[in-house]
Amino acid sequence: MKTTNIPYPIGFLMMLLPLFSACEKVIELDLDTQAKELVIDAAIDWEKGTSGAVQTIQLSYTQPYYSQEAPEGASGATILVGDDQGNLFPFTETQPGSYQNSDFTPALGRRYGLIIGHEGKEYVATDILKEVPELTQANITQTNDGGFTRDQIMLTLRFDVPAGEDNNFVLRIKASSDGVTRLYGFNDRYFPDGHFTTQILSRSNKKEEQFKAGDTVELTLFRVSETYMNYIRVLSNNATNNAGLLSIPNRAKGNIFYRANPKENPLGAFRVAQYSKVIYVIQ
Repeated sequence: MKTTNIPYPIGFLMMLLPLFSACEKVIELDLDTQAKELVIDAAIDWEKGTSGAVQTIQLSYTQPYYSQEAPEGASGATILVGDDQGNLFPFTETQPGSYQNSDFTPALGRRYGLIIGHEGKEYVATDILKEVPELTQANITQTNDGGFTRDQIMLTLRFDVPAGEDNNFVLRIKASSDGVTRLYGFNDRYFPDGHFTTQILSRSNKKEEQFKAGDTVELTLFRVSETYMNYIRVLSNNATNNAGLLSIPNRAKGNIFYRANPKENPLGAFRVAQYSKVIYVIQ
């Protein structure tokens, strides 16, 4: 064990310790408040191998920073999604802020448009539905000597897509070890040949839950647009569980626009994505 010389007597340091402890205080900042804003969670998600008929869009309002309450649902909106083949899918409010369509027919390669009317304002967005590669247990490899300390359980996810296409993805990770959901956006910048590889480590902090035998890790891969991928990257960097050491919070700009004035765009984004999901059990 490395040791260093201490220039002060131990007794003197012990006398100072209670003084520093007594000064510890949790300070709650009196943050400025602003008018609540509309938040649009318009995700048309189609799990590969299913019909994708039931789709839900959520509208809510922003909450004060210290609020512990669930976001308030934004009621009274009219929501319509249509594709470039002339098919229209109206969404009906089933509970405050939750709008549903039970007859949606997703189709690969089609462009979808979103129109939302709310409190006299009209919001619009478009997105294209692209095919996602199918994930299976064969796409995952486990090793037990990962990380800087070479003692962490690490999962390696590999999948292939056609090279030369516009390949953008969002990976959602739900681990039973800590119960936290994490989102990561990435593209083919470092995988121009279409062979993707990404690694998932258990938590490196010894005080936090780490992977152990019997834990489950749910991996969900979404094929998305570049705009939506960048939107998720900003959200990911802003989130406590995802943020890096030098991350600076930024307002996440989605792809939904207020038709009359783009400077008043709402929070949130519109995606039409096929996804594939696999649940891996730690060995």
